[in-house]
Amino acid sequence: MAIGDRMTRPGHVQYGDLLLGPGTAYRWRNLAGWDDMPPLDSGTVPRSDTHGAFPGQLLAQARTITVEGLMVRAPRATIGAAVGALNAGTAPAVDERPLVVWLDERGPLLTYARATRRAIPTGPGHRVGTIMGAALEFVATDSRRYGLTEHVAPATLPASEPGLEWAAAPVQVLAAEQAAGAAPVWQWWSNGDPVIAAAGTVATVRPLAEGAQLVWSHPSSDYGWPVSSGTEVTFTTALAGAQGVTPALAWWDAAGTYLLETAGVPGQGTFTATAPDGAAYVQPTATFAAALPAAVPIGLSALLIMGSSGTASWPLEFGAPGSTGALSVTNRGDAETHPIIEFRGPVTRPALTNLATGDVLEYDLPLAAGDVLTIDTRAGTVLLNGTASRIDAVTARSVPEQTFTLAPGTTNLTFRAAPGSADPAASATVRYRSAYW
Repeated sequence: MAIGDRMTRPGHVQYGDLLLGPGTAYRWRNLAGWDDMPPLDSGTVPRSDTHGAFPGQLLAQARTITVEGLMVRAPRATIGAAVGALNAGTAPAVDERPLVVWLDERGPLLTYARATRRAIPTGPGHRVGTIMGAALEFVATDSRRYGLTEHVAPATLPASEPGLEWAAAPVQVLAAEQAAGAAPVWQWWSNGDPVIAAAGTVATVRPLAEGAQLVWSHPSSDYGWPVSSGTEVTFTTALAGAQGVTPALAWWDAAGTYLLETAGVPGQGTFTATAPDGAAYVQPTATFAAALPAAVPIGLSALLIMGSSGTASWPLEFGAPGSTGALSVTNRGDAETHPIIEFRGPVTRPALTNLATGDVLEYDLPLAAGDVLTIDTRAGTVLLNGTASRIDAVTARSVPEQTFTLAPGTTNLTFRAAPGSADPAASATVRYRSAYW
């Protein structure tokens, strides 16, 4: 069951599965020691040569919490069962249990404690179903109180992001049939008097006069294929070699206004031009030097536009984000909190660094895929896959595990590994709760 899962409103106190407060058989009047500062061990020592003392470290002792003025109330037929449930819920235990208290609008807080005293007056109350003046005492060896929510912050090893992918070679933008000179004939149109027809599946053209022009048609635009200023465009047509036509590229702006034409030389089968300023579209053409007595195949052609498969346009796609190996955690309380850290393989010599203090936890061992190294900084333990201790793998630059804490506020951490260990499946996870005095 989840910690504090039975609590629904202020006034509730839950110890393990035992719930006290409104709506239960157990009502209380006072909770001593919960909001008090715990007893402190002081390292302060008197000065030997003058007034005053040298301030020393203050270390909190165990917190004692007492539920006072406890009333047990139930129907006379079940008062014994209510007392029995209270006795069972507060029986002596080896391990501490979650003790959750919800006092006000700030929400519930958690500590881990054991029941150390239970006083239930014996008298007429057992016969009438109301027992007054009972009390419970709990002792929490960690005197801090914690938020109920466990926060989880993951990170992977540093990895660069792919970034923009620029086309390494020009790309053919003509459709396969158009590039092959095959029907349908609407893939071309005439500027002047060329007659465009089909002989079976072969598209043909017959110029009837000098200067007749064949224009390659875009399937959805009257102005050709999209480009941007400075784009390199290459046009190839078999008609140049076979009929001595002059290849050319006509340029249009985004509004469909004609800008200019860049022409090759007669008979030049392939020529390249750069899109002028303001160009948004390009359209290839072929101009005949004279009329032909019969139709000829249009033949093979190509229109290659540099980067047309990944032409830069907004929004730019930079690919999947890379990883910095950094993570940020926020302790919203007023006390330092001890995190639980999990390193997951495959990784060699995993390390976590607190950038504010410079404290490092690093372990010189390889973790295979599926291995988990768990560091409990409160307990000071280092376990591989939950069983085998690996505290002996700690490196010389590591701090003692129990001194690695998260101060109130935001703490920035980094996850690193040995040189050459960069598997993206490796990870570090920090689990923590905000802590309060």
